[in-house]
Amino acid sequence: MSFIKLHNLNINLRSSILLLSVALVVFLFSTIVQAVFTWQSINDEIRNRNRMEVNVKNEKIDHLMQGVEKVVSNAATAFEQELDNPKRMEELLLTLVRQNTDLLGSAIAFVPNYYPDKAKLYSPYVYREGELIRKNLLDYDYTKYEWYALPMKSKQSSWCEPYTDGDGTYMAMRTYSVPLRDSTSRVVAVLTGDLPMTELSYATNSIYHRVSMRSVLILGIQLLGILLIIFIFIRSILNVRKYEETAKENQLVTEELNLASQLQTNLLPQYAPSHPHLNLAATLIPAHQFCGDFYDYLLKGDCLYFCIGDVAIRGLSSALAMTVTRTVYRSCLLDEVEPAKMMYKMNHILTGINENYMYATFFAGKLNLSTGVLCYCNAGHCAPYLLSGKQTTRVDVASNVPLGIIEWNFVEQQLQLKSGDVLFLFTDGIVEAMNNKKESFGEKRLSLQMRRASENRQNPSVIISNVEKAVNQFLGIGNKADDDLTMMAIGYM
Repeated sequence: MSFIKLHNLNINLRSSILLLSVALVVFLFSTIVQAVFTWQSINDEIRNRNRMEVNVKNEKIDHLMQGVEKVVSNAATAFEQELDNPKRMEELLLTLVRQNTDLLGSAIAFVPNYYPDKAKLYSPYVYREGELIRKNLLDYDYTKYEWYALPMKSKQSSWCEPYTDGDGTYMAMRTYSVPLRDSTSRVVAVLTGDLPMTELSYATNSIYHRVSMRSVLILGIQLLGILLIIFIFIRSILNVRKYEETAKENQLVTEELNLASQLQTNLLPQYAPSHPHLNLAATLIPAHQFCGDFYDYLLKGDCLYFCIGDVAIRGLSSALAMTVTRTVYRSCLLDEVEPAKMMYKMNHILTGINENYMYATFFAGKLNLSTGVLCYCNAGHCAPYLLSGKQTTRVDVASNVPLGIIEWNFVEQQLQLKSGDVLFLFTDGIVEAMNNKKESFGEKRLSLQMRRASENRQNPSVIISNVEKAVNQFLGIGNKADDDLTMMAIGYM
């Protein structure tokens, strides 16, 4: 991936993160607003439902209170008639509570020291405890309680405010009190009836419980959505950071690969040698970033040493193999100037270091520019074309194996060039170039280009340019060859 593409992708990711951030802020804001209104709505509903149910319960309580008032008021006369008989009054209390299930309890609280033989504060109390009815005597100062003090002061029947009983039932209740008078019309006691408030308390608590659970559920779902968005946001940020790190690493790798590709290109000769009997042109058009084709030439005195090769792998490995092969060629050329001997030495070295069974087709030649004698050795490479006058022929090549496979005794051959002859060398990428119709450029099209070049007495650079144009036209606009296109044309003048 190119740096520009990485940069554009990085911009797109950052834009996505920005949009996600805006969406998160909007979602949080809307969620908070919704939560506020939801909570307010829930509270309003709590109050409304509570008010409605309280009204219902109050109606029921009012009905119960009226019943208690009637029962206690009606019983007051019977108790007033038995004021001098404490035992009989206790029996009346038991009967009152037993016959009226709405009563939680009932008591007769006398003024202090009413009975000389009783306690100063004497108040028998009968109450319900589950299915049982129990009785005892109040053992606290009841004169301070509203249910006793209020009717004693007003001399009238009354309800006290709700309170919690501390003796006997230990429940929330309201008490209705009726003052009892003796024969002189003096108020000497208070007859009470207790009404439990548990039902109202339970109803109110259940309302809050139901609505509170629903509010917790709603807010919990909203909180879960917020956490999910935050999780996605954090993951996106981490992915962007990870991508940026990967992009930086890829950029460094790309820069290093570009440098390696440039170094590979720099290994090729940059300028054609100058000699009165020589006109040389060469080109290498890589199909990918790294190429496996190569060529080389070196002029020593009146002798031109040249080669062309094709490593049978692709990618970065092809670049390394090409570099090694070219380096071995230059190294062997220092010791051996004859093509066959040099080829033998190269093959021995490459075979010894070739653990991955990589090989290279190779053609090496030595042209004496004074005599026109060409000594050459071919190692499985494409046979060159010889353009002589208006005649075009393929150079005869021996069946030598490619370099790097097995030890081999290479056969050297010779050819006498005449003034004006052109030797055209190429790699198989030329003839194997394939168009959209899956058709190869092929030997016939290349031979036709050679015949035209020969008939028109084209110089090496024109020959290479015309072949390149023909291949590109065959491939079509926008299409590239799948293999490297390498050509060398050597004109003997």
